[in-house]
Amino acid sequence: MLKLRIKVERVDHKYSFETLAIANTGFVGIEPEILIPQTLLKELKLYEITEPEIITKTTGNGREVQLMKCRNCVYVCVIAEDRISNPILCSVIISQHSKYVLLNDKLLSKLGIVIIDAGEGIWCFRDELGKIERRSY
Repeated sequence: MLKLRIKVERVDHKYSFETLAIANTGFVGIEPEILIPQTLLKELKLYEITEPEIITKTTGNGREVQLMKCRNCVYVCVIAEDRISNPILCSVIISQHSKYVLLNDKLLSKLGIVIIDAGEGIWCFRDELGKIERRSY
């Protein structure tokens, strides 16, 4: 499993937090999205800047679930030992049932993350491919 240290910052830069997130290429979308547990929603106080909408997502086992989504309300960047990625504007999906933070395929792509070995948690930034191998947290 690939876990990345990330910073999530509200678009107005008033609130932010750092945490570990799972790179989940099976979490597909048409735009960059991050799924966070409802407990982290309080850290960002998104209700101050946006009204969430209800969306339906299909889980890995084919079940449909309803979730709350706040569009284009945060910037996400990856924090490595020696560098920080460019911040990427993305939408937040709030889960009442998950305790994990998940990064979808489009967000991983925009962040320039290349998964070299998913099982061993080996990755690099796109511009480091063939030069550096990083390890999951």
